[in-house]
Amino acid sequence: TMMNKTLKKVLLGAGFTAASLVALTSASWSMNHVGLMGPDPERLLEHMADHLDLTSEQREKVADLLQATKETTAADRQRLKKLRMALRDQGADFDIVQTREVADEVGQITASLVFEAARTHSSVQAVLTPEQRDEMLRMMDKRAERRGKWHRSRDADGL
Repeated sequence: TMMNKTLKKVLLGAGFTAASLVALTSASWSMNHVGLMGPDPERLLEHMADHLDLTSEQREKVADLLQATKETTAADRQRLKKLRMALRDQGADFDIVQTREVADEVGQITASLVFEAARTHSSVQAVLTPEQRDEMLRMMDKRAERRGKWHRSRDADGL
């Protein structure tokens, strides 16, 4: 019937919305929103040390900042993982009220993670020399450009 078709369209749209939300929240953690968010602060530190020629004192300060952020955000990252799994596991049992609550919580956690990333970014910038800050921003711009090309190519392919 027409009602069943409409309901199927609404549910299908909601399912795509939930899938998009899962992808978006996953991307929000991995996309290095301000250049300092990611699952591996040690790798980031090595990259910075190699490209910015950090002194041992700078390296130690940046390591402390990244570790503190990792510890501060651990509970939020774990909760976000559980929320993503809950959305994924809904399957055909889509509950609009529950999904809205989960989506709202995902938004709050994501905002908190972005805030912490911005705070850490600012603190790291304060440790760097003006030349190192400029180079770090250039590196971040290049990375964003590379990611943009990848996203544009995916969009062109219809993925």
